[in-house]
Amino acid sequence: MQLWHPLHLIPSGLTDWLVLGLLVALTLGLASKTNHPSLTTEQAPCGILSLELAGNEEKASAIIASWEKGALNEALSSLYWDNFFLLAYSTAIALGCVMAADRLHAPGTLEYNLAILLAWAQWLAALLDRTENFALEKMLRGAVKSPWPQIARWCAIPKFIIVVAGLGYVAQSLSSSLLS
Repeated sequence: MQLWHPLHLIPSGLTDWLVLGLLVALTLGLASKTNHPSLTTEQAPCGILSLELAGNEEKASAIIASWEKGALNEALSSLYWDNFFLLAYSTAIALGCVMAADRLHAPGTLEYNLAILLAWAQWLAALLDRTENFALEKMLRGAVKSPWPQIARWCAIPKFIIVVAGLGYVAQSLSSSLLS
């Protein structure tokens, strides 16, 4: 059985342009996501990532309390833009997985199907990211109570695992194709 992904519908001539566009979107998204020094405090050494992984009311409250009002606005702004960024990164990684599967594996093989499943999983990561953002928005607007810190953490951890697995597969595929 051969798995299929909607990104297979992209005509091959457009793939390079799509990759370029997604790389630009990823670069801009990463720049905006990591450029918030006011979110880095003793309680939040990793900025908003610290809040994503807090996991309980006490830690989340301490992190939010360590941010001044301007920092809270930056955090909310960061989440707003992340809602667009999550579409770009998940699609870019999914496209990388699909392209690598098509180049490296025969359709229908276990390796090919696993790569296509990993491509689909990137959109699951985006859904987890959006759910996490919803929980973070709730906390930043004053609802630092259960279940929001737990939901944010339960969504963040599998999101990161899926994204890292996808990036790892694409990077490994690139190195394999460069060496051959």
